[in-house]
Amino acid sequence: MSTIAAISTGLAAGGIGIVRISGENALNVADSIFKTVQGIELKKLSGYKAAFGRVFFDGKPIDEAVALVFRAPKSYTGEDVVEISCHGGLYITKQVLRAALKNGAVPAEPGEFTKGKTDLTKAEAVMGIISAHGKEAGEAAFSALEGALYKEIHKITDVLLKINAALAAWVDYPDDEIEDLTDESILDAVTSSKAALKELLNRFDAGQAITEGTETAIVGRPNVGKSTLMNMLTGTEKSIVTSVAGTTRDIVEETVTIGNVTLRLADTAGL
Repeated sequence: MSTIAAISTGLAAGGIGIVRISGENALNVADSIFKTVQGIELKKLSGYKAAFGRVFFDGKPIDEAVALVFRAPKSYTGEDVVEISCHGGLYITKQVLRAALKNGAVPAEPGEFTKGKTDLTKAEAVMGIISAHGKEAGEAAFSALEGALYKEIHKITDVLLKINAALAAWVDYPDDEIEDLTDESILDAVTSSKAALKELLNRFDAGQAITEGTETAIVGRPNVGKSTLMNMLTGTEKSIVTSVAGTTRDIVEETVTIGNVTLRLADTAGL
């Protein structure tokens, strides 16, 4: 498999930029562009060790950085990984990436660092943590990341797969007695699976309200302070406020966090 590299932080200026290198040859690629101040090669470090040093491009130092080494299989990708934390300017971060690509790595495809290492529920949980606006949303996303939803779905899947396997065996060997294959056992398994799935679906709307916010309309008669309330909650002059009734004609929308609750506000025209 190829050794891949990509910028793992956002493509915007910040305090720190991280370039992740992952694959069988990750340590050699990192050693070709990073030199520790102690003169120790990264491939001689055990996992979960960090080293301070300089990043080089074409033999010239371009930044001071910290390299963090992870050993397979106990890493984010399950492979050998080196994360180089440099200063977070866009130019410098891209130069570190270019150095890695020039020395044997190939660009990572979108989602390639997690491909095959996580299921859909955990992938969605990662996005949920990134986009969380409040405490409940963050806690719900983290619970999903730890596999809460996956475990529930996997439990239902196991029950249905066992029934499916038993039915397949019965079709192939109709004269044999298949253990646990009766009308009652099949009906019980299917009924319990249906009830479990229905429970998950019933919790979906509540979960959406927690993770994405509750749609909240500010309604009332003209000129009673709806737009003033909108501006107060958002902390900006989002809506036009005047003494003239009917100033708000189009719906003005904004997302705010009040305490631990996320509201997707809509300032409406007077009724």
